[in-house]
Parts: sequence; structure tokens; C-alpha cells
Amino acid sequence: MKSLVEFIENYRPDFSKEIVPADEIDIALLERKAGSLPGAYRHFLETMGASMGGLELAEASLSIEGTLDVYNAKTWLQHGRYIPVAGDNGPSGFDWFLDRSTPYGSDDCLVVRMPLSKNYPADASSPQYVGLEEFLYCEAFKELRLPQLPFRRKFSSPDDAAVTARYRSDVVTALAEEKGFKRIPPAEHCALYERGDAALLLYRHPTQPTFSFILGCEDSAELEQLAQEFETRTGLKSVVTR
Repeated sequence: MKSLVEFIENYRPDFSKEIVPADEIDIALLERKAGSLPGAYRHFLETMGASMGGLELAEASLSIEGTLDVYNAKTWLQHGRYIPVAGDNGPSGFDWFLDRSTPYGSDDCLVVRMPLSKNYPADASSPQYVGLEEFLYCEAFKELRLPQLPFRRKFSSPDDAAVTARYRSDVVTALAEEKGFKRIPPAEHCALYERGDAALLLYRHPTQPTFSFILGCEDSAELEQLAQEFETRTGLKSVVTR
């Protein structure tokens, strides 16, 4: 997670001085309730599990305190398929979980959303990201970098998977690189691009062919030019986004 902290500090200086790691005793207590934790989640907790210094990602709270509270209140979750990693602070009421049944990479797993309800069907959860690491990078980029660019457009493929199959996200990445954008590691399924005067965030659904991307620029004329080229190449229409 050191790389994540350094990445965030590009847009939020001194972030490393704000964060507080989770206490080892709390991590051990969590493992007694949840079972063995995926490495990506354990590394997150050891880096900023007690506090993210006021940085909120995806309108959610990722503190270990909240996760322990959930396990204490919802004992049926203990040692189950899903690990509750973040409580929703927005209007949806759908919290964030790690799904152990779908591992990703060397030591990560699928990030899903669902309500905290004992009777909610386990297979009805909504997949969001292939892993926790991608969630953290993408949501940090969305929260910290894109708002620095005053002019932004969003492109989205149709929700219908059969229709979306006609559109290709690799066209987005190819054109981004043609236009001088540099890809930021380590995200592999989704993609983060930086150019100095512009940035691009490509979100790809973890289990469906649907995708969307946000393009931001410092200059409105440059955004219009780039948006036109992306619309032509992808076949998607863009909308102004905040």
C-alpha cells in the first residue's frame, strides 16, 4: 500500500501524515470473526485501517472500527463468503464487501455491493471492481484528480450487455495513448491515464462487457476536440459531468 499512499500524495500532499494504521490487536480480532483476510485488505488495514485522514472514497467509510461493529451486530456474517469492508455513507444503503468466492490477482478478490440483510440472496450481490486495490486507485483518482480539471465529459456504453458487445474499451485505451496519455499502474482491468493538462479514468465492469470513462481537461477547447475524437472512434456520445 506504500505505492497507493505515494499515488494519493500526488493530489493530496502529506497524505501519509494524515493516515493511521489499524492496531494489530484489532486486525487479529477481525480475523477471528472473518477468517483469514485477503492480503490486499490486510495491507490496507496495516497502512490506513484506523483512519484515512478525512479522505472519503465512494461515499463510504473503510475504517476497521466500522467493520468490527458490523461483525458484532451481524453475527451471521462471521466466517462467511463476504467480508464487509466499507459502510455506505450515501443514499443507496448498499455497503461494500469482498467476495472470497472470486479471487483476483495474487491476493485480492472481487468487490461487491449489497445491503446488510441476513435474507438478501448471496448471489444477488452487485459486482463493482475486480479487487480492492483497483477500487482504491480508481476511487481515489475520481475523488482527487478529476475534480482538479474543470471541464469533464463522461462516456458510457449501453447497459444491455448484448448491445454493449458492439463497443470496445480497448479503443479507448488505444486512443488515450495516441493522444499522449500515460497509463498509471497498477490498475489492469480498469485504467487510469494522466497527461498533465488532462486525465482519463476508464471503468470496466468486473463481470460484464459494459464500461464507461470520464475525460477531464484544463482547457475547454481541448476537451471539445478530444471528446469529438473519442466519440468518433468509440461510437459513444458524451455528456457533461461534474
